[in-house]
Amino acid sequence: MRKVLKRVGIALGVLTIGALMYFYPLMKQFIRFNPMVTAAASSEPADKAEAQQQDFEYLAQILDYDRSFAPPARVTFTQRLETLRQESSALSDAQFFMATHELMAIADNAHTSSDTVSAFRQFNRSGLDFYNFADGMYVVRAHRSHEGLLGRKLVSIDGNDTESVLASLAKYSGGPIARRNLISLYFVRSPDLLHAAELASSPTSVTYVLEGPNGQQSEHMLEALPSAAETEFAYRHPYHTLRPDPLTDEDGDWVRVLGGEETPVPITFRDDGDLVLSTPLGDGRYIRVNYLQEYPDQPVETELLEALQEVPNGGFPFIVVDLRWNPGGDLGHAIPFAKRIGETVAANGKVYVITGPQTFSAAIVTAALIKQYAPQQTMIIGEPMGDRPQFWAERGQPFILPNSGYYIGYATGFHDWERPCGSEIEYCFPPAQREAAEIESLSLDQLIQPTFADYATGNDLVLDWVLARH
Repeated sequence: MRKVLKRVGIALGVLTIGALMYFYPLMKQFIRFNPMVTAAASSEPADKAEAQQQDFEYLAQILDYDRSFAPPARVTFTQRLETLRQESSALSDAQFFMATHELMAIADNAHTSSDTVSAFRQFNRSGLDFYNFADGMYVVRAHRSHEGLLGRKLVSIDGNDTESVLASLAKYSGGPIARRNLISLYFVRSPDLLHAAELASSPTSVTYVLEGPNGQQSEHMLEALPSAAETEFAYRHPYHTLRPDPLTDEDGDWVRVLGGEETPVPITFRDDGDLVLSTPLGDGRYIRVNYLQEYPDQPVETELLEALQEVPNGGFPFIVVDLRWNPGGDLGHAIPFAKRIGETVAANGKVYVITGPQTFSAAIVTAALIKQYAPQQTMIIGEPMGDRPQFWAERGQPFILPNSGYYIGYATGFHDWERPCGSEIEYCFPPAQREAAEIESLSLDQLIQPTFADYATGNDLVLDWVLARH
């Protein structure tokens, strides 16, 4: 009996040691990159000014968790925060909201950010939604009371031309200019937020100068509509304004450029609720993935691999991977797909990875991995991505301001997807260190920027370019 117990004890010991050896890297990674966040210990504020002071005081602790702030940026953040704390008695809700964006943008890291969904839920709306195209910013959705303004080009806001508006709003987001211009779309739709950014004279109305299809310009003073209060999206991404279907926060009272019977809906916007869409495209295969997150009814990793089945003899002559609307998710779901794609495309074939300013985080990683596993076949086409190949991401527990409830994004792990980072970077994220490889560059191989007319007529300029080559 003793021998049996001894053998069982040895077996259990071996299993325990093996389990520790297997899980130790994951445990170490979790401890280093997923911090426990200390909740705010604030008393009930007496008024709005005290509530803002408490939120600012707690926000100062973000430097204990976020690693993307370079030493000079930490100093700037602390100084600017102190200035704002001294002014907090005079801040409106919108000014406070924009102040949190300004502070987090000092890191110049796109993942280090403030709440964006509150721009829809808390603040008023002009009744127009805009999007950036190659030839300017256009109205893509409008409240029915402003239906006649649909499709017009933005010239100015309260006397500020579009270019200067974008330049002024750039300080409220980190990352490259493509990302900053994308985030600006959260703000240009709200008189309250434009006023807080000192780009509109009133928080309850805004004056847009718009240009019609024949070049004629007209001025429109719009009284603000109430906030949306609720939206179907956990994150209301700017690209959702391009969708051809109604959005739940519009209450059926909005019109849009796409969605009419006369205009075809491009494949990139079809079945938008599906995270993965796969369909034949000419002799090749089109695969769109809008989010790298697993759900019980949408197992993204499995669906991506299924999209690469039924491979013709010799491989696909071309594969299109559309990442234009993908804000990221879990990079692990992209690894098996990227490895497989190099095995399914023909030796002389092409893999076209379509990107845009909404292509972010794990979607950028997906583009890098595809180029890594199919280096000779891969071309990155479309518009610049929403972040640099080198960025900070990852986080632990949520960091939420106690009174405003704003979700503050912070970053703990460094990524480099053009070459693997190593011991020279103290907080190189282990999956990036393990999975990244030297790929020279993640820059665009072919810039293709659709105009508003392309969008409005249902023409996908990028896919047209691909099909013209095949």
